Amino acid sequence: NKMAAWEYVYEDASDLVARIPVIAAFIYNLKYRDDKQIDIDPKLDMGANFAHMIGQSEQYKDVARMYFILHSDH
Repeated sequence: NKMAAWEYVYEDASDLVARIPVIAAFIYNLKYRDDKQIDIDPKLDMGANFAHMIGQSEQYKDVARMYFILHSDH
């Protein structure tokens, strides 16, 4: 049914968007940190988790949060 086909595409697109920070952190660590990967911390939000996964300081976690909040509405 054409009316329900978009639901699967939407779900796949949502899954891909949710994985972008993990993929970006993987590439960053591969290039700049000699492939030292850091696991996700489930207690953190997306911005802080991205900063955590790329090995940044606590202050950068706040900056990353602000960045993701400001750019998420565009």
